[in-house]
Amino acid sequence: MSAPLRGLLRGSVCVRISGARPAEGLNALTRAGIAWWGCSAVDDFTMKVYINQKDLRAAGAAAARSQCALEALRERGVPAAGRRLRRRTALLCSAAVCFALLAASTLFVWDIEVTGCESVSEGEILRALADCGVESGSFWPAWDADAVKNHVILAVPELSWVGVSVAGSRAEVRVRERTEPPETASDGAPGSVAARATGIIERMEVFEGRPVAAVGDAVAEGETLVSGEMTSETGPTRYVRASAMVTARTFVELTAAAPLEYTALAQRDTHTRWALIFCGRRFNFFAGSSQTPPGCGKITTEYPLAVEGVFSLPVTLVRERVTEYALSPAREDDDALAEELKAELLARLGHRLGEDGEALGVNFSVSESGGLLYVTLRAECRENIAEFAPAQ
Repeated sequence: MSAPLRGLLRGSVCVRISGARPAEGLNALTRAGIAWWGCSAVDDFTMKVYINQKDLRAAGAAAARSQCALEALRERGVPAAGRRLRRRTALLCSAAVCFALLAASTLFVWDIEVTGCESVSEGEILRALADCGVESGSFWPAWDADAVKNHVILAVPELSWVGVSVAGSRAEVRVRERTEPPETASDGAPGSVAARATGIIERMEVFEGRPVAAVGDAVAEGETLVSGEMTSETGPTRYVRASAMVTARTFVELTAAAPLEYTALAQRDTHTRWALIFCGRRFNFFAGSSQTPPGCGKITTEYPLAVEGVFSLPVTLVRERVTEYALSPAREDDDALAEELKAELLARLGHRLGEDGEALGVNFSVSESGGLLYVTLRAECRENIAEFAPAQ
């Protein structure tokens, strides 16, 4: 084992050797059989070196015989660290208490996260969990997982499955909502095919029913194209579910409007305030209410006392950055606003036509009236205008 490693385990001392010839002091240590290492020169008359703690007295005597002075500067190693810790009993006790509290805190849930809910509100699920003892500050080893799942599903019938897992004082509640089967129309329900838009028929494919319009006809919105009433000279009248694909040339007009003038916000002053949330109770470190003052915006950042997957305590430090704004009138750029409205109208037209329809030609007109900018889209399109209309 090397001398520095033995010094670290058994204890070593950094000493200063000073005299007219400090090198003679090192020679004296060597002749006395004292191990030394880490020698460094401070100046022409002073050197620093490390020796073992047990050799300190013998090293002082050896240095004195060579007309040098030896002074201990600092101790290091395991024994020195142990002596320093023994003098800090309060620190050790505090650390032990902190570790004990952290260990105990992992047996309690301080944060509950709900995932998987869409139509059902998170608050409704949390209330159902609280009714069966699953809430912030509860002792999670006492939970009955099956009882919790059954209670929540009974309390919230929109759910089909509930799963609860705990990791580091944090409970994750995963839910799956019940999927209702879609309503399907009965194949035997009679009805006709009507026009969902005004246009000129270019093509008709009738799969079921009796056509009452033909290619080249101009039809109005809501007009019957294919009837579900099947008459016969030799038999009674039958009623079927009419089905067809009717491609027509249509003319679409859409309009969008937006104000040209608006109120702009100019930042004036910003200040930061702090608060503490302990066990659900908030303590403000500032005077007044925590409400956002009029004419101000607020950005809130929370710093929970937790390490994800390890522990979580019911303590959260809150920082609020409050910015005061001044209101001033402003005007939109006409060209930029018109482009935004055009893009919106094109998106609406694409949604109306779907995958099968197409726009044959598109024109825009822009006008201003009453502080509003109007953009009108006029388009000639080709689309399927067939729409099922149930029998009355």
